[in-house]
Amino acid sequence: MKRHLIVFYIIVVVMLLAGRFAWQNCAWELLSSVSAAAVIAATLIESWHILRIKPDDGGTVTLSGKTLASVRIAILVICVGMLIAGYGDVLGRWAFGCKA
Repeated sequence: MKRHLIVFYIIVVVMLLAGRFAWQNCAWELLSSVSAAAVIAATLIESWHILRIKPDDGGTVTLSGKTLASVRIAILVICVGMLIAGYGDVLGRWAFGCKA
């Protein structure tokens, strides 16, 4: 649980800094780029132990407990992040405008 909060806070801070820079310079495309990088980083951090799981002799992998929770969070991060990456520039310009 602590790892989830650390990743969440880091991503929020990075996105706020990118949003502030985009607002000041009217470069909302930067928010989409930073969002895509944040999705990749958060997904790798959240699902690292899932990527390292080896199938058993029958070729199956069982997800339960912490592993299942990590898969759910990774899917959620991908969905939210891709939404921001795809529409962040349009929504940012529409909702916040530009400083100049």
